[in-house]
Amino acid sequence: MERTKEALRRFYTDHLTEVVLPYWLARSDEELGGFYTCIDPTGATLLSTDKYVWSQGRCVWMYSRLAADPLVRLSGETRERCRLLAQKGADFLEGHCLTEGPRAVFLVDRQGHPKEAFPGAGLCPSAFADCFAAMGLAAWAELCRWPEPMDAAWGLFQNAVKLAEEGRFPTAPDQLPDGWRSQAVSMILVNTAAEVARALRALGETEKAAWARDAARRAARRVLDDFLQPEGVLLECLSADGQPLDTLYGRHINPGHTCECMWFLLEEADWLGLSAEDRRRAMDACLATTALAWDGEFGGMMYYLDREGGAPKGRRYAPEQELADAAVRDWSNKLWWPQLEALYAHLVCVQAGGGEAHRDWIRKLHDYTFSTFPNPDKQVGEWLQLRDRAGRPLAGPVGGRLPVKDPYHITRALYLLARRLA
Repeated sequence: MERTKEALRRFYTDHLTEVVLPYWLARSDEELGGFYTCIDPTGATLLSTDKYVWSQGRCVWMYSRLAADPLVRLSGETRERCRLLAQKGADFLEGHCLTEGPRAVFLVDRQGHPKEAFPGAGLCPSAFADCFAAMGLAAWAELCRWPEPMDAAWGLFQNAVKLAEEGRFPTAPDQLPDGWRSQAVSMILVNTAAEVARALRALGETEKAAWARDAARRAARRVLDDFLQPEGVLLECLSADGQPLDTLYGRHINPGHTCECMWFLLEEADWLGLSAEDRRRAMDACLATTALAWDGEFGGMMYYLDREGGAPKGRRYAPEQELADAAVRDWSNKLWWPQLEALYAHLVCVQAGGGEAHRDWIRKLHDYTFSTFPNPDKQVGEWLQLRDRAGRPLAGPVGGRLPVKDPYHITRALYLLARRLA
């Protein structure tokens, strides 16, 4: 295919509007609200009508952004459909998924009745769900200019910051051993703060937006100063006193997370007050991690790695056993989302002043991703989300995570790629 900026923009836009969105626009609950995402990795079978709240928030964000953004070329009919789905999804979130605290519950049934996802863990075992609900409601508030969803988003976000800074941020579905620090907590707060602050500014709430920026800056410093190592490796976990761990899961890294986190930082670098050195380190981390994760035999980025590369290794530690087993089982599998996050991250790096090495990775990642993941069964459409190392489809569980096929990473990446190339 052509590699010009306009040709790539057109390719990503067409793939979004003709391959991906038609599949997901049909996966909304027209009767009760919300979205169906408990789907097998092939996309062919609905496994459950339960609704994981972090997916509900992600979908509201996605449809709100698509409805609002003129830089992505959608038909008037598709844009209006996205707006209606954003509204119905936001209504479902506000009506069924929020509790006192304020917190978001993690899982509800089709009707919106909260239920435990993990026996004995309670209804709110993950503040990641709070962050995704906040992002969705903030994006909807920005679109509709209504204060009520913004108030809900602000409450969820403020409480998530408090939980993180007090060391009480619950991290299901990856429930870490007591005392461990999670990079993902700081990473999600940077992203959530940026989305919430954007909506606050649109609604004239400048003081709250400044508070969100300050929280984001603290989270960004934790990423850069604590978790990002000099060699460009972003650790996923640290001990309670901020030291690298020697257990198998404690040593693991997630290359897709690394690239995603780095583009969060680079996209908001001015707002976060990042120095030239901070930006260089973020770009170098994208290069180092993509090279470490790239499969020289079959292509594509592997899912999990040891922090020195290759299969996860280290001593076994009973409290991390389930997570460690999943990392060993899945480390060389190929998932759709790490490829897309890396592809977008390298485009951000190029436009932030990165050199030819980033362009080389864009070409490799684009060719691998779009030759590997689109579903060959056009009757189903969209993508196969999970393949083994050699690229053969897999239908098993993904890591230690949820029984969910979620549109977030694929639609966000295609949307952002098209937008950045506009």
